[in-house]
Amino acid sequence: MSSPKYKLRYKIPKTHSNFLVSTVDISPDGKLLATCSTDKTIKLWNLTNSGILLKSTLKGHNEGISDIIFSPNNKYIASCSDDLTIRIWDLKFENTIKLLKNHTFHVNVLKFDNRSRILISGSSDENIRVWDCKRGRSMRTLSAHSDPISSLDLSFDDTIIVSGSYDGLIRLFDTETGGCLKTLIYDKEGSSFPISNVKFSPNSKFILSSSLDGVLRLWDYMNNKVVKTYKNLSNNPIAEKYSLGTNFIIFNGESMINSGDEFGNILFWDIQSQELLFSLKASENQSPIMQVKSYNNGEFLVSISLDGELNVWDYIG
Repeated sequence: MSSPKYKLRYKIPKTHSNFLVSTVDISPDGKLLATCSTDKTIKLWNLTNSGILLKSTLKGHNEGISDIIFSPNNKYIASCSDDLTIRIWDLKFENTIKLLKNHTFHVNVLKFDNRSRILISGSSDENIRVWDCKRGRSMRTLSAHSDPISSLDLSFDDTIIVSGSYDGLIRLFDTETGGCLKTLIYDKEGSSFPISNVKFSPNSKFILSSSLDGVLRLWDYMNNKVVKTYKNLSNNPIAEKYSLGTNFIIFNGESMINSGDEFGNILFWDIQSQELLFSLKASENQSPIMQVKSYNNGEFLVSISLDGELNVWDYIG
């Protein structure tokens, strides 16, 4: 493997004391980090000032929080929880401005559109909901899968929703009408593994999927085929239990993808050759790396482990 192209800027060992942490997100202006946990809270951190915890801890959910996402206009953060609700928080006043209810089971994942007007949610009730953020109302419900929904993404122009589920299917929907456009399944030897993560490529011509057979796959979804496969070293699985986030790194001439694994590492592959280029140790306790978020397609990265260790990494080339 080649030398790592990222260097640790700083780490925060325990973001939520001894509670399990779900994910991390970076504000669009690159100044804040948000983390969420089974402790039912969202914590905000000053990213640029060595990760100092801000006084504001957002409280309101009655159960653990599964996902958080900043709005592209940098005004709001949305959260979803096992308490079946979604909250939209005003970052300036640090209060809940919308409480969204309609899902009938745990809400697992969220995605804003580019104009911060629409919020997409996926749930263990097997449905996707499209919400009007201003009115706080459900616009439509998509009967999407036959098992819990693990992951969602939107194409760069917001016209297509992609979802992944534990039923082993990847589905694409028209955002405007809710109609199902396509279903993808990797059916090898008569079995399909749960899909744990899906992400559009920056040009939205491909979809990167993670599944619980421990492999990443790059789909040419228009032609219904897998064109690249990415694996860990020595046939170790990338993930067999958790939904771990992925990224496309298109920065300073680089063309890579990355993913956390369940052994405390962040793995980086060359997109074209599928070669595993290098890895970063991102958890002192070898805890699963739940999320790796990139800023500006890879200028810096933020990782979070299940046991709460947060790391900020700078690109060094």
